[in-house]
Amino acid sequence: MNTPNSKARRSLETAFADGGVRGAVVFLNSLTPHRFTSIYRFDGPTLRNVTFFDSLHPDEESCEDIPVEASYCVFVRDTGTKFSFGDSMRDERVHHHPKRNTVQRYCGVPLLDRDGKMFGSICHFDLEPGEITTHDIDLLEQMSQLLQQECGGLTVAE
Repeated sequence: MNTPNSKARRSLETAFADGGVRGAVVFLNSLTPHRFTSIYRFDGPTLRNVTFFDSLHPDEESCEDIPVEASYCVFVRDTGTKFSFGDSMRDERVHHHPKRNTVQRYCGVPLLDRDGKMFGSICHFDLEPGEITTHDIDLLEQMSQLLQQECGGLTVAE
């Protein structure tokens, strides 16, 4: 069956083949209202940026490394599964999180190496609250699977 999701997956695979990890991240961001899309690697207590896309500043390709605990990716790391919310000010799970007043919308999924070990996350986020769709999460999960199959893991330099 040719579903919208299968068409988006094929387009994601093409974006990855043509533009590498960065091209795929830019493509993913084009399908969502989120301002930012990023891939991070967990490095002990530090969250290291692999690649980053800001739809308002498309030439910026990275952001600063931060403590994992200062990021919503901590929830992906600690649960080993997807994590999302549309409005940080209304979600009790992030009530005490240090980014609550700044990053108000987030959806992220784990990244696994070829052995199935989690090494990072891929996520969309925004400074404004808004809807998180299953389509957003499905495509992040498809990107995670694609990275696992094609790369088996990423280094910060990629």
